[in-house]
Amino acid sequence: MKTSTSIVPLLMLVCGSATAASISVDEATARLGMAMQIAREHNDKAMVAKVEKAGRNLKSAVSNGRVEDAELRAAETVVGIDPGGWSMAGQPLAHPTQEMLAHSRTINARLDIAMQSDDPAKVRGVTAEMVSLLGGQAGVPDGRRMGVKATVHAMSEAEAARLFVTAIRSEGRRVRQLAEGNPLPDQMLRVYASVLQGVCDAHASIQTHVPDALPEMDRLAKGCAQILLDRQQPSGLFPFPDLRNKNIRFGDMLTRAAKAGTLEVVDGWVISPDPDGGSQFDTGVCASALLSAAEVYGRQDWKQAALKAADWALAQRCVRNFNYNAFSVSLLARAFKATGEARYLAGALQKLRVGVAPGQAPNGRWIDSHNARTVYHVIILRALSDLASVLPDDQRAEVDAISKPAIKTLLDEFDIMGITVDALPELLALRTVNHDDDRLKQSTQAMASMLAGKCTDGTKVKMGTSAAQLAAVIRTWASH
Repeated sequence: MKTSTSIVPLLMLVCGSATAASISVDEATARLGMAMQIAREHNDKAMVAKVEKAGRNLKSAVSNGRVEDAELRAAETVVGIDPGGWSMAGQPLAHPTQEMLAHSRTINARLDIAMQSDDPAKVRGVTAEMVSLLGGQAGVPDGRRMGVKATVHAMSEAEAARLFVTAIRSEGRRVRQLAEGNPLPDQMLRVYASVLQGVCDAHASIQTHVPDALPEMDRLAKGCAQILLDRQQPSGLFPFPDLRNKNIRFGDMLTRAAKAGTLEVVDGWVISPDPDGGSQFDTGVCASALLSAAEVYGRQDWKQAALKAADWALAQRCVRNFNYNAFSVSLLARAFKATGEARYLAGALQKLRVGVAPGQAPNGRWIDSHNARTVYHVIILRALSDLASVLPDDQRAEVDAISKPAIKTLLDEFDIMGITVDALPELLALRTVNHDDDRLKQSTQAMASMLAGKCTDGTKVKMGTSAAQLAAVIRTWASH
């Protein structure tokens, strides 16, 4: 678990003379760090400022060197953390001991080496050590989001298709700019990939139910595809925008990379692969969208660009951030589906065995507190469903053994906390290979209803979620 460097000195000052009855320096620092991390994940400057202010106020609130729990609650309440500091809506947040953190760093170094060996047995040996070290902390996330208890409101496929088109049109100038092949300022390529994926997923329904909108949707898809192609690197990689001083989380990440000398920027784009494996994210998402678009529009040039990215992913070593590897599993599974080339399926299976499966904790999530977060858990689940969808039924046991407990822990969270993440395309993908899971069906419909609700107040329609998510609303009710 990472702690804000600006908070640590403050807490050392506040707690320096703390008595045994006080919250310890480590406890207070960790709890404030958790609140700050959750605030930063929202990329909400106002929320971050409130947590920082609460941290500063601790200094003046302390008497006789004591830090009482009430003083910490000002920061934790902002982000929805429960009293006591280590849960949200009753669901646990990671709370490793200092000993665990120290030993984890040593084990992580060995995990890097094991990943480089490409030997599943070596990786499993190291991850087993991590599970043993963490005990009940294995698979506990270091951040959550408050959920929404959604009521199912069924709609027709036609209604959902009209909602999609109206929401897209509500973006006005920005949509016209994308349709012309011009990117928006300071946006990651995954944003254009989501629009492209959404239009492709909604294409058949729009053609049937809103045919007058099809030409403009086609222009939008082609413009987004062109943006992706224009920025793809000769290696096949899709780059990342230089967001330093523009985005709280990613800006800091890029600043650290620049200081380490691993950042190469050209025309505002980071064209050097992330040494930690993060380039698999945008490359996987963008290439997968291009594969879908190539199928819908019959464009071989888009398909070839996507396969160039798949070849790049095939050559990447697995890294200890399991969800990064999962993006390549998804892309390679889809490349196999598009081509029938066995090397893509073999690559997807190998990356599953080395870079994804060994990291699953006994609770069904992934070992480390970062990958245990629901948003990353869902990414891994999508990879599992993409791979399962291209395997014969009699060869799916390996994937099912991983996905079944992973699905259960996700649905358990939804039952307790409500819908905590927008992940409708991922749930639909899971349903294609888990037809008989009634809880999954109910969560899919609840999420579709929630997303539709985000886009309208009953009178006015807006783009309340991504295009890919909204297209999944159409598919939910088309198969209802």
